[in-house]
Amino acid sequence: MARTALITGGNRGIGQQVARVLAMDGWDVLIGSRDKAKGQSAATRLRKDTGGRVRAIELDVTSDASVETAARVLRDGAIRIDALVNNAGIYGAGARGPDAVSCTMETNFFGPLRVTLGLLSLLRDGATITNVTSGLGELSNLDDAHARLLADPDLGRDALVDAIRGFVAGGGTDWGTDAYGVSKAALNALTRVLAKELAGRDIRVNSTCPGWVRTDMGGRGAPRSVEEGAASVLFGVTATQTGGVFRDGAKIRP
Repeated sequence: MARTALITGGNRGIGQQVARVLAMDGWDVLIGSRDKAKGQSAATRLRKDTGGRVRAIELDVTSDASVETAARVLRDGAIRIDALVNNAGIYGAGARGPDAVSCTMETNFFGPLRVTLGLLSLLRDGATITNVTSGLGELSNLDDAHARLLADPDLGRDALVDAIRGFVAGGGTDWGTDAYGVSKAALNALTRVLAKELAGRDIRVNSTCPGWVRTDMGGRGAPRSVEEGAASVLFGVTATQTGGVFRDGAKIRP
């Protein structure tokens, strides 16, 4: 029986390349995209390019209603998920304006949390969850107090969520770095928390860093290709470890 992977933000960039590789490897691939037309276009293109089984599903990671609808569609189709890749994210121009901090955190931190919890009943025991992170989320970029908070091995999900909500309410200041860096540092902490919560089902949860990649978000001057970035992310899809942060298959410090 073919394995099924769902990739959020799978209609372009790193997410699309991850979908391409998995489709070529025989996976059933679900491309999550907040723009239905763009998702369907990407799925059509990948089916043609790979000869694989690829379909789009409308999924806005910032919307509880959208996640609930996507979960219902998958459940009605009797689809179970073997690998969830929380790839959707924003940076820079995607999060400008007075609501930039809230938008960044809703997409990069609460998005993966919302999708994971919303689709949890559809994940098979033994599945993997891969959270796409960034080197800008390293704890060394944060001030000491908040670095200690996120590194605390006893940190629980509720306390983590409360801390990030406080960061947003405070306007995204006083953590030593910008909202993007905080969102990815918090995502790494969430990875560790969820790995503990889901260990009883043998669901492995890891963060993978693609590096600085030449995508619309990374820009043309980035040193790494989309293929290189996707290869780093793909490590998490079949990882046997859990609760770690990885780049190119090697564990790195969060």
